[in-house]
Amino acid sequence: GAVLLIPEERAFLRLVVATLICSCYAVGIAAVRPYKRIEDSVLAVAMSLVLLLFFLGANWTTVYLGIEERHPNSKDAEAILGLSSLDPIVDSLIVLVAVALLIFLIGAIVAARHIAKVPTIRLVSNKQPPELMIARGLTWHLFNSHIWSTGQDAAAVIKNELQLLLPGIKIFLDVDDLDDIGALEEYIARSQMILFFLSKGYFRSTNCLREVRSSLTMRKPLVLVQEAHPAKGGTLEELRAECPEDLQAGVFEANWRLAVWHRIEDFQLVSLKIIAEALLLRMPNHCRMSSLPLFVPGDASTQTLVFSKPVVLWASPANPGAAELARELARAFPGLTVSTVADVGSSAS
Repeated sequence: GAVLLIPEERAFLRLVVATLICSCYAVGIAAVRPYKRIEDSVLAVAMSLVLLLFFLGANWTTVYLGIEERHPNSKDAEAILGLSSLDPIVDSLIVLVAVALLIFLIGAIVAARHIAKVPTIRLVSNKQPPELMIARGLTWHLFNSHIWSTGQDAAAVIKNELQLLLPGIKIFLDVDDLDDIGALEEYIARSQMILFFLSKGYFRSTNCLREVRSSLTMRKPLVLVQEAHPAKGGTLEELRAECPEDLQAGVFEANWRLAVWHRIEDFQLVSLKIIAEALLLRMPNHCRMSSLPLFVPGDASTQTLVFSKPVVLWASPANPGAAELARELARAFPGLTVSTVADVGSSAS
């Protein structure tokens, strides 16, 4: 639109200015990448370059026609531009546009395939990473509340792994973000969701209890993570027994999402997806949903597990429900057959 401010009789200057603007726009799009999906950014750059090629072709055409108009029946245009007609300009433009589109199409496909394999959390519904949103006035998506003696290592792992799985997530962790121990309530107020890492001694910590009480008072949504290691955690009943009675209902009886934290990588990924789902369901774009199925490319839940050779599973007729469970396993695992005969036989496993 800005080029229209240039008088119409100076049409060539319009084309030059438009070409410069288009060049800057293409470079800006390539540098900023404003779109969430990489294929959209690649397409935007491709379209900008195609438009730039059209402007360059128009520049050459204008110069050629200008020379022909001022010096008809002469060879000046051919001597200056090396062109005897407009056909080479048009043909070159068509070829360049086709090549540019082909290159960027291949690039978009390769980039999309690469991004699809990156181990980040995706929505099952559209196979895309979820959009992270945070309410106005808040700083962190998640506050990680834990006790140092039994939960510091796991809390750090949870933060680091979530930052890899959900790029752009902001998580409060005391070793990284705590400036004033007296401002714990303020940090809670500036967080969208609070994670209670329930490990041994958590409810005996004065500062942890401050975080619990302020979270419940401010009606912050919670997600509970239970430490499964016997030396650092315990059963949910044991952890509840440590909790002051006036806090038990708000923590354990409000149907908050609960994830059990194990020291095995595949189990940790399940827990991280539970935390991520609880967090995403509290965001404005998903708050009306009761569940949000997630997956990570390459994780165990996305793979089909099969036996390397045929296996017969014996279900004891004397065990009620064994045959039903065995048939359910057989439906889930190809190569598994069920036997309920009294004699196990040499082929049963």
